[in-house]
Amino acid sequence: MESRLTQCARMRRAALWEGATLVLLLGIAVPLKHLGGQAGLVTLMGPAHGMAFLYYLWTIASNVTADDWTRTEVAQLLACAMLPFGAWFSIRLLKRKAAALAA
Repeated sequence: MESRLTQCARMRRAALWEGATLVLLLGIAVPLKHLGGQAGLVTLMGPAHGMAFLYYLWTIASNVTADDWTRTEVAQLLACAMLPFGAWFSIRLLKRKAAALAA
């Protein structure tokens, strides 16, 4: 039981990291590139977000195969990763899942 809760916590951290890097990339780095002519931040944030996104996908794949996740929950987690600020919706979903596992 404790390992499932640890997995949910790991997925929440991965979602937060993925969401934060996406918001920084789209909200700060890309406008600075196009409006200010400064491409350096995109060069840093692009790969950082790519790694965070791959880690998020890896945590989803490794955790949902071991537990009783529904297809709807998995689809919601994946859909949230595609939207700016979507990570906060997936964090809410993961908190509810952790509460259900703890009960």
